[in-house]
Amino acid sequence: MKNVICDLHVHSGLKGFGAHGHEEFNKRSIWDKFPERADVMKRLNFFLKAAIKDVAKESQANLDACAETKLMVPFLAIYPIERQMFEMDPQRPYKNLFNLFLQGKQPVFLGSAVSGFPPEKVADILANFEKGNDDGVDYFKNYLEERNYLMDQTMVGSKHNDFSFKIATNYKNFQALLASKTTITGILTVEGVHSFGHYLNNSTFKKTFDQLDTIERTVLEQSFIENITRVKKERKGELAPFFVTFCHHFNNLLAGHARSFSGKSDFLSGFAWPNKPGMRHLLNQETNLKKGFSTLGKQVMELMLDRSKGKRILIDTKHMSLASRWEYYQYIKHKREVEGDNIPIVHSHGAISGWKTLGDAAKHEEDEKIDKNQFFSRWQINLTDEDILETYDSAGIIGLLLHEGRMPGESFKKEANKLKKKIKNAKRNQAKRDFYSVQLKDLYIKLLWSNIFHIVKTVQEERGEDGWGLITFGSDFDGLIDPFDSYAEATGFKDLREDMIQYLKSGKEVLISENGTEKTLPGEEVWSLMAGKTPEERMQQIMFSNADRFLSRYFTDDYLNNLLTLNDAHSTMNS
Repeated sequence: MKNVICDLHVHSGLKGFGAHGHEEFNKRSIWDKFPERADVMKRLNFFLKAAIKDVAKESQANLDACAETKLMVPFLAIYPIERQMFEMDPQRPYKNLFNLFLQGKQPVFLGSAVSGFPPEKVADILANFEKGNDDGVDYFKNYLEERNYLMDQTMVGSKHNDFSFKIATNYKNFQALLASKTTITGILTVEGVHSFGHYLNNSTFKKTFDQLDTIERTVLEQSFIENITRVKKERKGELAPFFVTFCHHFNNLLAGHARSFSGKSDFLSGFAWPNKPGMRHLLNQETNLKKGFSTLGKQVMELMLDRSKGKRILIDTKHMSLASRWEYYQYIKHKREVEGDNIPIVHSHGAISGWKTLGDAAKHEEDEKIDKNQFFSRWQINLTDEDILETYDSAGIIGLLLHEGRMPGESFKKEANKLKKKIKNAKRNQAKRDFYSVQLKDLYIKLLWSNIFHIVKTVQEERGEDGWGLITFGSDFDGLIDPFDSYAEATGFKDLREDMIQYLKSGKEVLISENGTEKTLPGEEVWSLMAGKTPEERMQQIMFSNADRFLSRYFTDDYLNNLLTLNDAHSTMNS
């Protein structure tokens, strides 16, 4: 379908749901743009304002914005926000410094400014961390509330009132809805399998599954089994999410997560320390970081995939640690090669690291040195060549995110920051502003094409096959990210398509990585890897066709309740 856009990972409903039920927002829905909470920002001290200056604080993917840009297929990530996002647990060596600036109601204002939630809602969540209070959380209640909220958002748009919104239940239903050309057709997904668990105490999050007492363990285990089974069978699985991101930012007691918060920031630009204070030191990710699956995690993973116990729920590997990813790959490889059951790897919103293998990535500590003088970010959360090949072998899919905080390395960021300063300083000279703005756009486009061609080249060299069918976009808009300045919200997809086409046609530089070291991809090899397709045709694949084919194979009753072989899946991957 020409010019229609899919986004494999977006949080269009998060800000609307967060504000739902509060009087000041009673006339707003997920169609409406939520502005930055200026009232709350004014009450933050200078230190915390600087800490979040690059995080998008107004809505980026409200449905009116989707309608404007023809983002007609948002994969809507339901996200019961993890308690630890609001806990503010400062880490050494900046513990005292952070505690100084987090006095009084500053944590409430910080949480509200970043999430867009009303301060009263943030204050209610923070009450669970008050001294002596160890009340846990039943995330499944939060999950059902957000899911039901999304299901109820069936009104027409406020700005684009010729558009409507519905949730698709399978591929046949998806096709029928999309055929109207004015129905934004959502696919339900979930970010974080914690969404199905009842964690009895807040202190539970500081433990591993093996460290739980009998009551904590029993409550947690039973909640996951009962809630996942319910979702898989409810209305014959019609409301089950298509896939679930197994891990997220913090310990879920199921599988180890990757580090996602950076140590570098602009908190103190002149601070004489090799690793400036940042979100890594404000939010505690340490418990279970980089570990593998727990016994309960393996049980939950198998239950989600088990078609004898209701509709299969696919697993998204984004945010998994290297160890967790390796264990998961071994499991699905066995299912595919021994049992003939193909389970596609989903990586919904990622970027390449350039490392050859998971083992290569594990050798390098994520400190201030790892991305120094690098175009690509080499953090463990990003995809190695091994991840790419495992995804290809499973006939899976990779969504490229539009996140300046996580996709590029330091050399990219320095160049981007120089251009941003030039744009700002040229505010009275429109010609200069336009000139530098085009350069900044080119830099973002270079980053995206470089990620894409690295994936394609890896598959071509290692499998002798066409890897273009793997790739789509998973923006993570409204996911509390630092978006690309030139494409900071969903409406930017319109320009992004054309800008990427023109960049490739102009013959501008594209990079790849050779085990963590960037190099220029020769122009003749760029066109060789295009395999006879035009830039327009490849962008059509990336923007829509690849995700559509993925849905046609896996978002079906035949697959989710029965069986699809690997040959069936690969046969249409590049058709």
